[in-house]
Amino acid sequence: MDEVKVAGPPGIRDDGGVGRNWLLGYGAAWFGYWLVILLPPQFMTPHLIGHIAPDDKVGVLSYLMVQNSLVVVVCVPVAGMLCDRSRTRFGRRRVWALGGFLLAAVPYAMIGAQTSWPVVAGLMVVVSVGASAVLASLSAVIADRVPPHRRGAASAAMGVPQVIALVVGMILVTMVVTSIPWSWALIAVLAAASPLPFFLARTRSRPAERPMAPSTDAPMDMPADVVADPVGAPRPGERVPFPRPRKDPDYYWALTSRVLINAGNLAGTTYLLYFLTDVLHRPDPETSLLILTLIYLVCCATTGWLGGKASDLLGRRRDLIAVAGALQAGAAALLAIAPAWPAAMAGAVLLGAGYGAFLSVDQALVTDVLPDQRSRARDLGVINAAQNVPLAFGVAWLVLTFVGGYRVLYATAAVIMLLGSVSVYRIRSVR
Repeated sequence: MDEVKVAGPPGIRDDGGVGRNWLLGYGAAWFGYWLVILLPPQFMTPHLIGHIAPDDKVGVLSYLMVQNSLVVVVCVPVAGMLCDRSRTRFGRRRVWALGGFLLAAVPYAMIGAQTSWPVVAGLMVVVSVGASAVLASLSAVIADRVPPHRRGAASAAMGVPQVIALVVGMILVTMVVTSIPWSWALIAVLAAASPLPFFLARTRSRPAERPMAPSTDAPMDMPADVVADPVGAPRPGERVPFPRPRKDPDYYWALTSRVLINAGNLAGTTYLLYFLTDVLHRPDPETSLLILTLIYLVCCATTGWLGGKASDLLGRRRDLIAVAGALQAGAAALLAIAPAWPAAMAGAVLLGAGYGAFLSVDQALVTDVLPDQRSRARDLGVINAAQNVPLAFGVAWLVLTFVGGYRVLYATAAVIMLLGSVSVYRIRSVR
């Protein structure tokens, strides 16, 4: 992709309108999305299922996670393709994002009041459909609006709120609103409100690549993705082929790396509450989980921001992702070798440091290898959907049911994440 050409003093690169305020607003929108996505598997769904189906909590939780993953796998690429081809006066990205938030928030608010897990499963399907629309549209904004030399910072604005949302949400639902029904409703309202400042504000930001000829009567303060197709949307009826493995191998290696690292991470973290309860026998496992999450937050937020800045300055995204994956693998290996509370705290440090760096660099790397600007949301949607293939939950279910306990699960997760770290070096077009 061509970098934005601007006039200015030598050595100074224009930020393309992606300044601090833009990054804060973009981060707030992602904060709302991560609230919806992360709190259920990390705490809220295990807590709910532990109350309404205590005798089969592992099986029910695994089913719900697999179901939601399959919905995302199907819906995100479809939503991305439709988003690429949408044309509205309010902008194609914001319409899909705001609609997705609304579709997800309403059933989300109802889940905590249910006493039947099949009803919970049905509501979660609708939540996943809405979240898919948000993911497809919101992730395409980086490719649409952000110059290449600012994509690490934008990727950090996308990734760091993931940890903040998890910790803020955990504090809210464990210390502020402990009622299960009201905790789900609170998170739904907060998630729906978070993206409003970013998507309802007018913006003068410029596209990341040279725009097509703009309409002369388009006001300058219209939404950035409204002005005469500035990001190369496909023409009506135009067919944009999917990336081909032989022609675009870097795209598929980026997909593989993301899938493996995310799968290894999820395989271990999703069942952490049960690990603290059933293996470490913590007297208050919910508080213990909150302590680990706070440690994770500090490390993740630190390396998340630094990783994004470093990848923009150094341009070595592959190395940073490989190190990030190895740190996470080290955290999982530590729990497999020494399942004790001190090891869990040390693992939280490694996991937070690794995942923070991964979040801040991976999206920038994926954006850099997109093969066609006409299908950004669709192609990003395929990668985002692929990382939701229920590999993690399938592996966890097999290991916990047929192979061994949580120590074997964490050892398996470590191996998966190391494979993801190695596979990133098959990418050739990005350093």
